[in-house]
Amino acid sequence: MFSRGEKSGEAKVDQSKVEQSKTDQPKAEQTTATPTAAPAASRSSGTPSVINADLRVIGDLESAGDIQVDGVVEGDIRSRTVTVSPGANIKGSIQADTINISGTVNGQVEAPTINISKTAHMTGDVIHQILSIEAGANFGGNCRRLESVKAARAVQSAAQKGGAQGQSAGETATAGKAVRA
Repeated sequence: MFSRGEKSGEAKVDQSKVEQSKTDQPKAEQTTATPTAAPAASRSSGTPSVINADLRVIGDLESAGDIQVDGVVEGDIRSRTVTVSPGANIKGSIQADTINISGTVNGQVEAPTINISKTAHMTGDVIHQILSIEAGANFGGNCRRLESVKAARAVQSAAQKGGAQGQSAGETATAGKAVRA
């Protein structure tokens, strides 16, 4: 029903099959076919998903592949590789295997490999294994090693699991007490 265009790479709909499926259904149940993206696992083209310079996205982005941001994203991004081009602006956290920042990022970034170029404006914490910051980059935030953050998260998670059981019992005992200032 759907096929890839040879040169453009755009999904095309076989109209004859759409028309046929419309006629096979009762009139009250007729629907229009719309192309859907292939599952991320089956897309191995190596071509990144691009947020163009004239595009503004409000919301989170998640991809099993690569994302290149040339425009504006107000939300969190999770991907294999994230590239923030010069002139791009991201307000939110980024989590990936590799992050390349040449534009503006306001938020936490976390990846084993992070590259901040001389044109970057990065404000937020950087959690990394390998960090590269070019001379001239504008960076304000804290740098922490990925291993130490993962260890702290494991300790915190264990404490919350143990504390949640004890806290529930404590809450029921003090639920009827009023606090006066």
